Amino acid sequence: MCREQLVKLRPRVKELQAEGAAVLALSMDTPEQASKLAQDLSLAFPILSDPNMGIVREYGMYSKQMRMPEMGYAVIDKQGRIRTEEVDRQFGEHVNDILRALRAHKSTT
Repeated sequence: MCREQLVKLRPRVKELQAEGAAVLALSMDTPEQASKLAQDLSLAFPILSDPNMGIVREYGMYSKQMRMPEMGYAVIDKQGRIRTEEVDRQFGEHVNDILRALRAHKSTT
């Protein structure tokens, strides 16, 4: 997981939440490591542990070439349906794209 992108996302979390988003990150770290990382980076959202990458694979965020998770984001509606999923190694710098995806989904419901 890229610390730099999480840090860049951090100041924009309230904007995402204002659009109705629950913000969380997903990592292949152990629960203890993920929790420590969230604490070390002073994140206002949790980092969930997915060491076997089952969720990562389910959401299509797995790099077959590198055999590890890709960085990016997903917009999932309240019914658990994926509305948007993007591999984006600079997601922390592209919060406006995430906001657009949230707003687009809200306008169709």
